[in-house]
Amino acid sequence: MYIKKLTIWLFMLLAMVSTACSDIRDIVGGDTQALPSDGVVLTLKLPNFTKNTVATRANEQQQINKLCVLCYDAEDNYLGMSNITGADIKPNDDGKYKVKVKVMEGTATLHVVANAEITESDAKDANGKINLYKAVRSTDIDLDAPVCWGSITVTDLLSDKTSLTLVRQFAKASVTKDESLTNFEITGFKIVNTASSGTIATKSINDVALPSVACTAKPLNFATATGEQPFYETPADKAYMIIRAKYKEGSGTKDVADTYYKVAFQTKNPDGTFTPMDLLRNHHYQVKVTAVNHAGYSSAEEAIANPPENRLSVVVVDDNPPIVDMIACKDYELGVCAEQIVDGNVLKATVTFVTTKQNPEDFSVVSNNSDWISVPTDYKSKATYIDLPTTAGDSQRSSTGRLYTVELTLSENFESAAHTGFVTITSGDLSRDVKITQLGYDFRHDKKRKVQIRGLAGLSSDEEADYFNWMDTSLKGITPEQNQGRVRNDGLHFFVGNNSVYYLIPKLQGDQLTCKDARVKVDENSVSGFYKVMLANNSAESYNDNNYNRWISNEAFTIITITNARTKIKVTYPVYHVGLFAQLTGNAAGIYQLSNSKASGWYYYEMVDVKAKVTKKDGTIEDKTYHMLDRNLGATTNGYYSPVTSALEGNVGAIGGYFIISVAQSSEDAKNKNDVVNALAIGKFKVCDDMCLQGFVDNNVLAIEKKTTDSGEVYKCLRINTLNQDVPQIFIPMSGYYEGKPDEDAVYKDSYHANLWTSSRLSDYQGFSEKSPEYGFWYLYLDAFGKSLNLSNYRFVSGSSGVNTGRYRAMPVRLVAE
Repeated sequence: MYIKKLTIWLFMLLAMVSTACSDIRDIVGGDTQALPSDGVVLTLKLPNFTKNTVATRANEQQQINKLCVLCYDAEDNYLGMSNITGADIKPNDDGKYKVKVKVMEGTATLHVVANAEITESDAKDANGKINLYKAVRSTDIDLDAPVCWGSITVTDLLSDKTSLTLVRQFAKASVTKDESLTNFEITGFKIVNTASSGTIATKSINDVALPSVACTAKPLNFATATGEQPFYETPADKAYMIIRAKYKEGSGTKDVADTYYKVAFQTKNPDGTFTPMDLLRNHHYQVKVTAVNHAGYSSAEEAIANPPENRLSVVVVDDNPPIVDMIACKDYELGVCAEQIVDGNVLKATVTFVTTKQNPEDFSVVSNNSDWISVPTDYKSKATYIDLPTTAGDSQRSSTGRLYTVELTLSENFESAAHTGFVTITSGDLSRDVKITQLGYDFRHDKKRKVQIRGLAGLSSDEEADYFNWMDTSLKGITPEQNQGRVRNDGLHFFVGNNSVYYLIPKLQGDQLTCKDARVKVDENSVSGFYKVMLANNSAESYNDNNYNRWISNEAFTIITITNARTKIKVTYPVYHVGLFAQLTGNAAGIYQLSNSKASGWYYYEMVDVKAKVTKKDGTIEDKTYHMLDRNLGATTNGYYSPVTSALEGNVGAIGGYFIISVAQSSEDAKNKNDVVNALAIGKFKVCDDMCLQGFVDNNVLAIEKKTTDSGEVYKCLRINTLNQDVPQIFIPMSGYYEGKPDEDAVYKDSYHANLWTSSRLSDYQGFSEKSPEYGFWYLYLDAFGKSLNLSNYRFVSGSSGVNTGRYRAMPVRLVAE
């Protein structure tokens, strides 16, 4: 049967993009309440949402060309406004804009509007009250200089809450397709029936602030296939998208005319019903076409005039609701649930699906992995279902629909690796697959197979007795999320440098163990009831030449496998020789740190190799490889942290501790004592010196690099290129530094700088003679800010002429071994 008109049910990926970028503007206010007479600093954050992104510098283009600051009292009575022109809005290298404005006496709230001419009638109504929530703009939307608004109270300013995010006046949409759709090419799209204007301000960013205007059926012009289309926020069930595309049926190569598809903005509910979406300001609605079964309408006008009836299927991706895979035709729809994930010992799994076919009982569920996923023969009679009601605005649907739940039978997973399979659900001519994942046997927490660790000083007997439990509860920085997705918490770790640890694995009746790597030795006899797992060559003489070699077990080369004939359980233990565990304790976790939250406890560090170009005393240059830890001392993640990049601000754990570099009280001690540097060392890994960092810079492996996050934010980071393919880069995060006394609250400074202390004193040829009382009080440190990367110097404590006043400077540190 040849079907021409088929239903589109596109479900939208909503990308909330109200996060701030690094375009930061400052406004200074005047006399009101207890504000300083010369003003108060207000930091504005202007979010920029390009396609799939929230760009940090807005493609390096100025985003604010004018500002209007409006003052209102506690009863929202209008007091006045001030305007700042583009000539006074000049960007700094760090993306900030500083502007001065006087705040009128009696002000309780400031409203800030960017890129719009604000009139007195916009500012106040006939009674002199605020009118910004009703004032509208109906001009074409300017993506480069968008109308934005935000407000802040003077109370917040007085309590140092001076950050204000401006909200764009409009929403935006874009469309993409799955790369596998080689016979379907999107050539453009447009949004139809949106509001013709939008209010300047809104009382709730979660609700549509619709002015007293109707939505217009006049469509916007077609945007390019890779473009974006802005529009004023619009209530649910009003606007829709028209996609223009070329669709080739079969394998023919003949050119085809444009065809048009109509897309409804809807979300799918857990019960299988559909809800039209409010299209809110400052949101980016992204449509991804994942399958196309037929050509659409012959013209945009025809598509607009008809309900969404062209055959497509899409995948809904959302961080919170499950992924929904759907397909629809003219007469009915089929929607299936998200991937189902169960534990390895769970023997049942349920799948849900909704069908609107006239005879809904005409469906089938078939396993594609019958060796461990079984569909009971009586699944139809045992399936439960509910009939779904038709919701308002649901006239496109062919029937109310029925939501089914079917139970599957699984075989227990006795292996460490997960099982993954599929069942195919069919209703009429429509079919969708549901992915079933059965997690592997949880050997890490098997009470009969508790792995014990030995040789790690500082652990209690209870911690030694349950290695994986200690790892989960006490070892910071070991999870995949803290290692940029790399799994490190599923195996046995032997340390680079000087290894001291070994492991005891319980030996059970029926075990058969295999170990295929000469680097690992398993002793089955020396400890009764246990396998003793250790490095094959762990003595000082035989191990020192190779103790910095990185190696990891993998699926192709299994290190240790235990198969039990009685339980049928097969356990694989990965083995890692890439890093170490170390404890921050004593003075290193106490008086040697400044900050409100000091780093302490156990941390995981991974080692990488970095090549430097080092200048020797005779002036010659040689290559030298350093073994550097992948994160700062006391850091919980090896990712990059930037406080002005929304996708990276969660990596604040990358900073680690803020350490003072010396506690010398006299010139003699400052020249000779290294108490702090020695206390911060981990074995042969010590605080890096200036020669190491300068060698990285000279070899161009340490540099400021422009990068883009997965969500599209552009940012600059301080990265170090390594010699290791599996960890090609490590990072030095933005950190700033602290200044203060150990027993008092320290002052935080320069939050947008990336800083590291080195262990190098400022030498005589760089500033001070060794006979000077100041020699030894000044240390070199790394400072990166904007495009600038330098080795600078700083006195580790305030004072002069060899005097320590007790007010220290504290920065992060990074450890290396040679």
